[in-house]
Amino acid sequence: MIFFGRRCKANPMLARLAQHGEGPIHGVRMLRLGGRRFRGELTEALEVPRDPDGRLNIECTMQAITCVVEPWVRGHPEQWLWLNRRWR
Repeated sequence: MIFFGRRCKANPMLARLAQHGEGPIHGVRMLRLGGRRFRGELTEALEVPRDPDGRLNIECTMQAITCVVEPWVRGHPEQWLWLNRRWR
Protein backbone atom coordinates (compact mmCIF):
# COMPACT_ATOMS: atom_id res chain seq x y z
CA MET A 1 0.00 0.00 0.00
CA ILE A 2 0.96 3.62 -0.46
CA PHE A 3 -0.04 5.88 2.44
CA PHE A 4 1.17 9.49 2.66
CA GLY A 5 3.46 8.78 -0.28
CA ARG A 6 5.26 5.88 1.41
CA ARG A 7 4.93 2.12 1.16
CA CYS A 8 3.25 0.71 4.25
CA LYS A 9 1.59 -2.35 5.68
CA ALA A 10 -2.20 -2.76 5.75
CA ASN A 11 -4.19 -5.63 7.18
CA PRO A 12 -6.17 -7.14 4.26
CA MET A 13 -8.96 -8.54 6.48
CA LEU A 14 -11.59 -6.00 5.39
CA ALA A 15 -11.03 -6.75 1.71
CA ARG A 16 -11.05 -10.50 2.38
CA LEU A 17 -14.36 -10.22 4.25
CA ALA A 18 -15.84 -8.16 1.43
CA GLN A 19 -14.64 -10.77 -1.05
CA HIS A 20 -16.50 -13.53 0.77
CA GLY A 21 -19.63 -11.53 1.59
CA GLU A 22 -19.90 -9.63 -1.70
CA GLY A 23 -21.30 -6.65 0.22
CA PRO A 24 -20.48 -3.00 -0.39
CA ILE A 25 -17.58 -1.28 1.36
CA HIS A 26 -18.21 2.15 2.87
CA GLY A 27 -15.83 4.45 4.68
CA VAL A 28 -17.12 5.37 8.14
CA ARG A 29 -15.66 7.82 10.64
CA MET A 30 -16.64 9.66 13.78
CA LEU A 31 -15.38 13.21 14.33
CA ARG A 32 -15.10 14.65 17.82
CA LEU A 33 -16.76 18.06 17.83
CA GLY A 34 -15.95 19.01 21.40
CA GLY A 35 -17.50 18.18 24.71
CA ARG A 36 -19.64 15.10 24.26
CA ARG A 37 -20.58 15.83 20.67
CA PHE A 38 -19.64 13.70 17.67
CA ARG A 39 -20.55 13.63 13.99
CA GLY A 40 -20.63 10.39 12.02
CA GLU A 41 -19.85 10.35 8.31
CA LEU A 42 -20.43 7.59 5.78
CA THR A 43 -19.00 7.56 2.27
CA GLU A 44 -20.73 6.24 -0.79
CA ALA A 45 -19.91 2.60 -1.54
CA LEU A 46 -16.36 2.25 -2.85
CA GLU A 47 -15.82 1.01 -6.36
CA VAL A 48 -13.68 -2.05 -5.78
CA PRO A 49 -11.41 -3.43 -8.48
CA ARG A 50 -12.06 -6.96 -9.68
CA ASP A 51 -10.02 -9.43 -11.66
CA PRO A 52 -11.21 -10.81 -15.04
CA ASP A 53 -13.11 -13.58 -13.20
CA GLY A 54 -15.05 -11.01 -11.16
CA ARG A 55 -13.23 -11.70 -7.90
CA LEU A 56 -12.34 -8.75 -5.73
CA ASN A 57 -8.68 -7.72 -6.03
CA ILE A 58 -7.46 -7.70 -2.40
CA GLU A 59 -4.40 -5.46 -2.81
CA CYS A 60 -6.14 -2.87 -4.99
CA THR A 61 -9.15 -2.82 -2.68
CA MET A 62 -6.93 -2.14 0.33
CA GLN A 63 -5.29 0.69 -1.61
CA ALA A 64 -8.72 2.15 -2.39
CA ILE A 65 -9.61 2.00 1.32
CA THR A 66 -6.29 3.61 2.23
CA CYS A 67 -7.03 6.40 -0.25
CA VAL A 68 -10.26 7.14 1.64
CA VAL A 69 -8.53 7.23 5.03
CA GLU A 70 -5.54 9.39 4.06
CA PRO A 71 -7.47 12.65 3.48
CA TRP A 72 -9.38 12.05 6.72
CA VAL A 73 -6.09 11.88 8.62
CA ARG A 74 -4.71 14.92 6.78
CA GLY A 75 -7.84 16.91 7.61
CA HIS A 76 -7.93 16.04 11.31
CA PRO A 77 -4.57 14.55 12.39
CA GLU A 78 -5.31 15.25 16.06
CA GLN A 79 -8.14 12.71 15.95
CA TRP A 80 -6.06 9.72 14.84
CA LEU A 81 -4.03 7.18 16.77
CA TRP A 82 -2.29 4.15 15.32
CA LEU A 83 -1.14 1.45 17.69
CA ASN A 84 0.51 -0.68 15.03
CA ARG A 85 3.73 0.06 13.11
CA ARG A 86 2.31 1.19 9.78
CA TRP A 87 5.71 1.94 8.24
CA ARG A 88 8.47 -0.62 8.77
